Amino acid sequence: MSNKKIAIIGLGPRGLSILERIIALHPIYQQYENIEVLLIEPNNIGVGSHDIEQPEHLLVNTVACQITMFGDHTIKTSGPIITGPNFYDWTQEQGYRNVDGSYLKSKNLGVPIEPNEYLPRYLLGRYLSWTYDYLSAHCNKNIKLTHIKNKAINLILKENKKIEIHFEDKFISDLIVDFVFLTTGHGKNLPSIKDYQIKQFVSSNKIKNTKLEYRNNPYPIINLTDIPSDSRVLIQGIGLTAYDIISHLTQGRGGKFHKENGKLIYTPSGNEPSIFIHSRYVLPFSGRGVNQKGISGQYKPSFFTDKEIKKIVLNNLKNGSIKIDFENQLLPLLLKEMCYVYRSTLEGHWLDINSYKISIEDEKYIKHLLYPHQGKRFLSLEDYTHWFLDYLSEDITEAEKGNVKGATKAATDIIRDIRDILRDAVDFCGLTPDSHKLFIEHYCPIMNRIAVGPPKERNQQLKSLMDLGIIKLAGGPSSHLILNDQDACFEIYTKFEKEVSIVKTDILIKARLDTFSPCTDNSALIFNLNNQRMIRPFMNGNYHCGGIDIDRNMHPIAQNGISIDNIWALGNIIEGPNFYTYVLPRPFVNSRAIRDAGHIVIDMYNQIKESINYENGESMSVLY
Repeated sequence: MSNKKIAIIGLGPRGLSILERIIALHPIYQQYENIEVLLIEPNNIGVGSHDIEQPEHLLVNTVACQITMFGDHTIKTSGPIITGPNFYDWTQEQGYRNVDGSYLKSKNLGVPIEPNEYLPRYLLGRYLSWTYDYLSAHCNKNIKLTHIKNKAINLILKENKKIEIHFEDKFISDLIVDFVFLTTGHGKNLPSIKDYQIKQFVSSNKIKNTKLEYRNNPYPIINLTDIPSDSRVLIQGIGLTAYDIISHLTQGRGGKFHKENGKLIYTPSGNEPSIFIHSRYVLPFSGRGVNQKGISGQYKPSFFTDKEIKKIVLNNLKNGSIKIDFENQLLPLLLKEMCYVYRSTLEGHWLDINSYKISIEDEKYIKHLLYPHQGKRFLSLEDYTHWFLDYLSEDITEAEKGNVKGATKAATDIIRDIRDILRDAVDFCGLTPDSHKLFIEHYCPIMNRIAVGPPKERNQQLKSLMDLGIIKLAGGPSSHLILNDQDACFEIYTKFEKEVSIVKTDILIKARLDTFSPCTDNSALIFNLNNQRMIRPFMNGNYHCGGIDIDRNMHPIAQNGISIDNIWALGNIIEGPNFYTYVLPRPFVNSRAIRDAGHIVIDMYNQIKESINYENGESMSVLY
């Protein structure tokens, strides 16, 4: 009987979780011991987008104590636990300290790292890389790990249910395996029609403006180093990616922030370009409230609950469909929950849920958080800039109050806490197609803006840079981009009440990560899987929000409608049938990422056991 071969394609955090579960579950599997795990990853194993060589000014967007790669007692159905440190505990074990803003191993220099610090991404990359080494050391001797430092570009299903893997490097022999896990992470899309139009504009006008340039993806961020300091840079988008770009064009060029009388001050290096920011609504992401929930504290909802959602589904069934309308059926529950937390926090005690009713005042305030400039009119770009800075200052003040003691951030932070309940409602076509489209394209960006923003320090930095004039707004709400052939520049046009504003720039940087879709992804692997009809786009009716189609056991569904049961997909590649797949595991909250990894690895082991029992003429008993 030959050894079983398992391939994990893509070894970022999701692939690392698969490997962790394979190793953890192996000791309890006695009937078949020898397996080989092929780790197909062209870069360092584990790190994914958290490259250990990236600049230290790029920060993780979650506090250190709330990130882990290890399970705990709250995860009941994914097999045995391999104990290991969370990100913060690892920094302590390794001896890292904060030395004037740099994170170095030292016994007495600098100050200790705090659990609620937002640490550099390269340091998280080191933690993830260490996790792989740690898991390797805990690996049963009957598990062989083989790192293939190359890209898989095709999978061929063989008649005996084996899978043949082809590689980008033609000098690497094709491999035959029994099982494949697809955890390919974030990718890049093929250029859109708009991308082609902008590139053609740049090509046609470069002779008139030698600085004219379009960057449709800012990563790796080090690629922005060659932007001339005398250029005018337009950042399209004011989300988390924009903060990375801003950081690299300021701190990354030698600028320094320091506190002076409690205020954050920026000292320019003189190498900064002129920076303009712009987005559809021209609103900054709200900063995270100071974490007052510890490692695992989560708000337990009273209104937006599994029980209430089940009632909605059963009631909908009476009308012939179990699908939910987010705006009319879930949003009212979410707004009520937010208003309840907001009012209870202001009053200093939890109000009686049975008699609670939303006040007009509280509903107005919460809706103001969702739509801050709704109903407002702005006279000019200067007028809007004043409003923007006031809004930013107010948000910083609220963030400093915390996510428990501060009413505003307590109310918005519940969106993170109820995410698993929301997932259960949305996943696998839980919403009607029209509602799903509205949820993804309208409400998700709002929820991300108010609940999943940057550390408050990033907004303090943004305000400091705007106060100095290093960063300016390119326009206001309802502005639009014009490709100006006459002046060979990118132009933002905004019509205000009293003026028309036109801002001209040289370099356009798109500050958005590509949404994964098998229809637009530019990788050879996805192209070939599509061509072989092994995958298909996830569809909810006529709506495709992204991701490949999978069944509830995470098997890809081929274009003939049949699941491929010895392949599984996890992470960003299934952001569509599953919602919000890119969150790293958190300690002591029954993390979905670890549960999902456990369930599909158990499925694999049960298939191995079934095949052995079949060969031995025995009946099957599942592991879990």
